[in-house]
Amino acid sequence: MKRLFFICFFSLFTLLHPTIIYAEPIELEHYQAKALVNSGQILSLNGALSVVDQFCQGELIDAHLYQEDHKWRYDLQIKVQRGQIVNLSIDATNGQPVHSIVLPSECRKHETATR
Repeated sequence: MKRLFFICFFSLFTLLHPTIIYAEPIELEHYQAKALVNSGQILSLNGALSVVDQFCQGELIDAHLYQEDHKWRYDLQIKVQRGQIVNLSIDATNGQPVHSIVLPSECRKHETATR
């Protein structure tokens, strides 16, 4: 009887206990990105790039839109002034760098000093 109780308890615990599942990022197609932009859920790529240009100026080489854990992000490759390729992950809702990454030295917030 104890064995049956233990098996039932363990099975129920396993089913009900919240588990952490790491989902792979899903790359979105162009039509999906367009629908998200039109609904106001994310910035257009041009809108996100105008924000990015405030701290990382360069030429866009490649861009992809991903959904991961109910969040949208642009993964960008930018060729900066000295010809280096910089990889950035940008929050697609506001154009800011994803908080978990450190900006490369080529991409820092521009500071303006008044004199």
